[in-house]
Order: sequence, then structure tokens, then C-alpha cells
Amino acid sequence: MPTARFVVISAPLEERMAASLTSQLQEAVSKAVRFKSDVNTTFHRDDFNEKASGALSHVIRPGGLPFMIFLLLVAVLSLRELLLRLETRRILNYHKLHSGTPVQPPADDKHED
Repeated sequence: MPTARFVVISAPLEERMAASLTSQLQEAVSKAVRFKSDVNTTFHRDDFNEKASGALSHVIRPGGLPFMIFLLLVAVLSLRELLLRLETRRILNYHKLHSGTPVQPPADDKHED
């Protein structure tokens, strides 16, 4: 049986992790730069104000689909906040009931130095 002429040895874990983190960091920076340039070109367009005011007027106008979706978003966020507060209060009450005696601070010890 012939032996392989070259043997592939993987790089140590630290080098592979550093290379992976470096490539991910470069990708994140390039995406951030591209996003910044896209936002800047959008804000510097001449028709941006007209388009933004038109979109806002669609959302504000009652009876339209964007207005209903906006109201649904507000209702869902409000419901989520209410459920979070109720669950937090329930957990705190459960711990208050089952905690037994309150924790007392330690008494001052008089040690001679």
C-alpha cells in the first residue's frame, strides 16, 4: 500500500481561531462601511424629504393598511411589556413567599487586633 507523499497537518487551534476572528472582523467592518455609505447616499438624495413625508402620511391616515399594521405593532409591543411586568411581579412574589425568614446582616464582631 503506497504512503501519501504529503501529509496535511492542521494549524493549531489558536491560529485558526485568530484567522477566523480576523476574517469575521474584516467582514463586519466592511459591512458597516457599506451601510454607512448607503445611509449617507439615501439622506443626501433630493427627493428623500418628499418620500419620507409621503410614507408618514400613509401611516398616519386612518383606515389604511399601513395604519392598521402600525396599530398592531403598538398593541403587540404593549402586550409584551404588560406580560413581562406581570411575570416579573409573579416571580418576585413567589420568591418573597418562599424565602422564609429575611436575611439578617452579621453582628459586629469585636476582635482585638
